[in-house]
Amino acid sequence: MPSVNRAGYRMNEPGQQKKAPNRPEKPHKSKKPKGSGKATVISTVIFLSALIFSAGILYLYMTTREYASTFMPRIFLNGESLEGMTYEEAVAKLKVMEVEDLTGLSYAFECGEDAYPMTAQDLEIGYDSSATLDALYQIGREDNLFRRYLTLQELKRSPVSAKAVIRYNMKQAEELLDRIREEHTSEPVDATVSFDPSSSMFFTYTDESDGMKVETDSALNDLRKAVESGKSGIVEVGTEVIPARVKKEDLEQNLLILARVQTSLGTDPQIAENAETALLQLSGRRIEPGGQLSFNETVGARNEESGYVLAPEEAYGMDVSGIGGGICRASTLLYQTALLAGLEIAERNPAAVQVTFALPGDEATVSDQGLDLIIRNKTDYPVFLRCRVFDTAEGKSACFEMFGSRNFSSIKLGHETEDLKAPDLPVYLRDTTGVYARYQTDRVLRNNAIDGIHVKVTRTILFNDLKETTEVISDDRYEPVPECYWVGTELPDAAGEVL
Repeated sequence: MPSVNRAGYRMNEPGQQKKAPNRPEKPHKSKKPKGSGKATVISTVIFLSALIFSAGILYLYMTTREYASTFMPRIFLNGESLEGMTYEEAVAKLKVMEVEDLTGLSYAFECGEDAYPMTAQDLEIGYDSSATLDALYQIGREDNLFRRYLTLQELKRSPVSAKAVIRYNMKQAEELLDRIREEHTSEPVDATVSFDPSSSMFFTYTDESDGMKVETDSALNDLRKAVESGKSGIVEVGTEVIPARVKKEDLEQNLLILARVQTSLGTDPQIAENAETALLQLSGRRIEPGGQLSFNETVGARNEESGYVLAPEEAYGMDVSGIGGGICRASTLLYQTALLAGLEIAERNPAAVQVTFALPGDEATVSDQGLDLIIRNKTDYPVFLRCRVFDTAEGKSACFEMFGSRNFSSIKLGHETEDLKAPDLPVYLRDTTGVYARYQTDRVLRNNAIDGIHVKVTRTILFNDLKETTEVISDDRYEPVPECYWVGTELPDAAGEVL
């Protein structure tokens, strides 16, 4: 049986072979793979980086999470902070600001001495919550936490201050401007002149009145600016004076005597009566600037209903009579006055033969069958016609006057003439009526020989600015008339002699 000594070791039994003591075996060294140490370092670095990154993300999240559904700090609206407010709370705050800031605003259009007030309610003035808050609420709403954090830090350094966006409705203002335009817009009224040739003061005048144009576009823009500023204001509505084109003072200074011509209406009472009837139709007429006057249209048809009588037609030759004969004296007087008044002659016709009541080239023949006298006013002011018919010892006479703007100092008429000799041999005309000559042996003088004439009439005008013009007015040829006799058609009686 084995025994144990004091030291605690076990003693061998007798006869038992002594075994060699157990030696501790040396640990087996495993062969490490090449590069395994580097991988461990990399893994450690990755682990630590992930840990740090996660800690950073957690920090960013914890720092910004309280603003996940509220406005970021250091954001101010109209001077008041929105920090920590939800969007709905900011909208409610904006409503309070609207009442405090905008409800009492007032505006007015002023045009001249008239004022047209408007309230904030009229213009529907208020704060636009969406336009005001949307952009501010999006600050720091980036998907990236890091960018959100950076925004938060930037706000600490540089806060954001904004003004509320004002909304408004200009419809009532536009309607008010339409009313202002209607009330204040006016067309200019020219001064006028009335003409009464029978009165001693034959011109009477009315005053001119300037017009007014209202400029509403700029007023509407100015009102928008005033509303957007958030302050009350008065907006001037611009006006522009439109001056009258014709002023009373100008009319008074420019209605002067242009020309005056006086002439006899002849010794034949029927001729004088027809001429007077036509002249009284012309008296009192006015020719507007740029307008014209037609003798035939003004005088009308020459018939008994119009007061005309049978009289010799002087402008058509001898032995010609008709209703209204002698009216060419009236047209000639109008023509001569128009020439000396500086008016333009648009149409004029010479007589068929030389007449006794005017120099060759100075007459104007008319006929209600076509021949007319037309004069035109090319000045900037009206021209007025006045005629007076009066009795003299030799019969009736007429004085024709024209009034208008006198832009000349003098007018002279020139006559260049060339005589045309009458034929030496007489002419014989058969009198089939027997009024002048009855028998073939009769030789009754119808008219003496009349020399003809070729005449060119010129007009020279010296204007107020000392410029001078000369124009050819007419170029007429009056053919010579041979001596003429009436010859009868009946044979003489038995006692008569045959030549």
